[in-house]
Amino acid sequence: MKNRIFHLLVFTTFFLQCQNKKEQENIIKPTNTTMQENISTNQVKDILEKQTYLENEETEDKYTLSKIDLDILSDLISKDLKSKGYKEPSSENFSKKINSIFGLDIKCIQHGKIDTRYLVYHGNLLDGSQNTLEDNLFESFTETGNIFFDQKNKLLTPFVLLKNIVTIKGQNYSTHIPQNITAQNKYLFNDSKADLAWLKFNDKTFLETLVKDFGYVKDKDLLEWYIKGNGIEKYSNDKETYLKVFYTKNCDNSFNVHSETFSYMDSDPEKYSKEIISVLEEIRTDRIKLENLDFHEKSKLIAYLLYFGEKHKEKTGLTFSFMGTFYEHSQEDLQKKYDEEFKKQKYYGLPSFEKYWNEAKIEGDGIGLDM
Repeated sequence: MKNRIFHLLVFTTFFLQCQNKKEQENIIKPTNTTMQENISTNQVKDILEKQTYLENEETEDKYTLSKIDLDILSDLISKDLKSKGYKEPSSENFSKKINSIFGLDIKCIQHGKIDTRYLVYHGNLLDGSQNTLEDNLFESFTETGNIFFDQKNKLLTPFVLLKNIVTIKGQNYSTHIPQNITAQNKYLFNDSKADLAWLKFNDKTFLETLVKDFGYVKDKDLLEWYIKGNGIEKYSNDKETYLKVFYTKNCDNSFNVHSETFSYMDSDPEKYSKEIISVLEEIRTDRIKLENLDFHEKSKLIAYLLYFGEKHKEKTGLTFSFMGTFYEHSQEDLQKKYDEEFKKQKYYGLPSFEKYWNEAKIEGDGIGLDM
């Protein structure tokens, strides 16, 4: 009896091992090949065929997208970009650009890397779990917002299935890279004004994201375009988004106020003073909460907004509308806190700020003063 049980166990174990081996053989694995500068049609066909498994619910578990799919995608984009006049930047310049524009920091969960070749920006944190981000790394851009920065080819791209960019013709293939990918790379890394002009009409979302989400305000042309198209009338019900043109809170928790924005607005102080008054009033009355900022950061932003209106008050006639009104109508405990914070920060180095502020504490909103 014991012998029968033993033989049954051996047979069952052998059967399960065979079954498991058979299931593993049904899983299609990517061919780990190094892509050459001249990518062969066979290489393209191989990836194309494997990616077709993802289009059917019955076969989608047989193939998993990986870095190999991204490699060939990036190599094809690189080849196409160069044929359209793209000048590949040096490694140093590419690194400087992506850090100055996108502020990548792999210590932040929103930023990641794949081996030594790619840096990744996760546009959508999904449930905020590292495992979820990794599991969805190559899902559609619409779902993840992922942008890949290829340090080998010196370009950026979302993930795209090859069927969307490649056509096979016999033993040859042709690529049709989306124009927005071409224009984004040529604008950011070749400083192409023609491609910036194209993006303004055809990919506004990308350009707006550069300014309001990444805080890229160094390009005066882009900044002017953004400010003109994103005035307070557009965000009448979402003034926190309007305020993003004035500051950036980075993934590493560093905080920057954009002096470039205020410099541009100096060109029309009457228009922009009125916009700023309305947001200051909502900050003071707590209708704009700025919960992503701590008190020090919020105070700095308020100081710059107040200072803009105060320094232009002779031109605009808004004599008491900024510092005086803000101070007088703030709660008493906040008056003291702002006063202490501004002093502690040495008035942020803004010329005449201390003078304006001390006068405002006396004059208030101007009501009742002898004029």
